[in-house]
Amino acid sequence: MSSPLTSTYLCAALALLVGAGGLATSACGSENTKLMVTGLDPEKGDAAGRTTVRIKGNRFTAEGPRTAKVYFGGRPAEVTGFESDSTLVVVAPGGKPNEVVDVLIVFDPGGQLKIPSGFRFVEKNQNLPSVDDLNINKDKDKK
Repeated sequence: MSSPLTSTYLCAALALLVGAGGLATSACGSENTKLMVTGLDPEKGDAAGRTTVRIKGNRFTAEGPRTAKVYFGGRPAEVTGFESDSTLVVVAPGGKPNEVVDVLIVFDPGGQLKIPSGFRFVEKNQNLPSVDDLNINKDKDKK
């Protein structure tokens, strides 16, 4: 049987191998206690702006009240609020079509976290279907 000290070293080594401790800490029976950002959903949005983005992570509210400011390529986003301890909801600003930007999240308290090249601005499809596309007689109506 291994000692608790040996188990601690094994868990620490496993955490280093896995990276950031996500999988390893659950396997070793503890939670990750570090404030972190793990990704965005979605990772792209309308170049005109107004895309709702969920920033995923860990420990957003666990230590008590926090505020957050978020920037997409230096442009401020509208922070809607914390949906949970692992989700922050924002509305992205606009950008240039096909522009890929860093996303900077500034927590107070907590400091700055960055997702390099985390978001891409895309052009909204201007040729969306309309009600007229459902009219099977539209070619007959033109004659």
